[in-house]
Amino acid sequence: MKVTFERVIPDEKSSFRTIHNNSPISEFKWEYHYHPEIELVCVISGSGTRHVGYHKSNYTNGDLVLIGSNIPHSGFGLNSIDPHEEIVLQFKEEILQFPQQEVEARSIKDLLELSKYGIKFHRN
Repeated sequence: MKVTFERVIPDEKSSFRTIHNNSPISEFKWEYHYHPEIELVCVISGSGTRHVGYHKSNYTNGDLVLIGSNIPHSGFGLNSIDPHEEIVLQFKEEILQFPQQEVEARSIKDLLELSKYGIKFHRN
């Protein structure tokens, strides 16, 4: 499978990019790609196959995934059927900088370190 570089352009007057995919799946691109931006994906509705790095799994309604910088991944929706809706947030790690004395700084740094492998958040 060929991996392509995706150039992410932030939204106007913003430091990140948001995407709301709510089109028929026949209009989605499922290319295997990478980019330096971190990506947070929330699947509002849909189910199908997800590829993140070397990991292949299924996703369902409500899945939330954090994909680290430069991890090859495909768009969600492969092998899915309509309706498919997702919200994607793409941002550079630098926008999450906090003073070292802040308690949250360590937790966020740890989370970003784990995201280098991809993180699927689980419901309680």
